[in-house]
Amino acid sequence: MIENVVRTLGGVSAFGIISICIFFAFFTGMLLWAGFLKPTYLKSMSGLPLECDSDSNDQSQTKLDSSHE
Repeated sequence: MIENVVRTLGGVSAFGIISICIFFAFFTGMLLWAGFLKPTYLKSMSGLPLECDSDSNDQSQTKLDSSHE
């Protein structure tokens, strides 16, 4: 079924070229963005999931404790 639809479309090759260009532009943009990130930003973001915020943990713990009483 899909083959019949593709055969009846005129200029299918243009869609392929456009999609490859969009992919290439996006991929190149992401590489440039990642290449220009500052090392201090990368270091701070790499440790973010491991940081423990004591204020928010204390508040969430008291909420949990009070809800079980």
